[in-house]
Amino acid sequence: MAVRKLYFDIDGTILDLQTAAAKPALIDGMLVRAIREAGIQELVCVGNYAGVVVEVQAKVKDYDALGAILELCEGVFTDEPWFRANTRLIADPESRGAAIDLEGDWWYVDDLAEKYFTEAGRAEIYRKQLGQRILAPTPVGDGTDVLDWLRSIR
Repeated sequence: MAVRKLYFDIDGTILDLQTAAAKPALIDGMLVRAIREAGIQELVCVGNYAGVVVEVQAKVKDYDALGAILELCEGVFTDEPWFRANTRLIADPESRGAAIDLEGDWWYVDDLAEKYFTEAGRAEIYRKQLGQRILAPTPVGDGTDVLDWLRSIR
């Protein structure tokens, strides 16, 4: 059976685009709980921050890229060992639409999903999967839309 992967963005998805704070519905373990209940086994951070921390990690010997993402998303990923064991970062967020393994059991949440799928030549996949395998959350919402979508995956 394929590993169920969640490709996720940070800005506008986990963090409110206007305040840069974690969306209230996603804090205190609520996002982690919904991810686990959806049977997600691997997280793939596709946000621009992933590219930045991967680049820094390549230049600074002991830089903790996953720690930087945890700090940025303060209050959201409350199980640090689980997050570290199950999360990977992509190096090129501008190509995030092309980084998705469409042969696997993939799920994608990003307020700019349409942009990145279109740029990757996958606009038709975006149109067919929006609201199913793909969620384009409200960038300034409270995160309830993300939780509702994850609950629908079960």
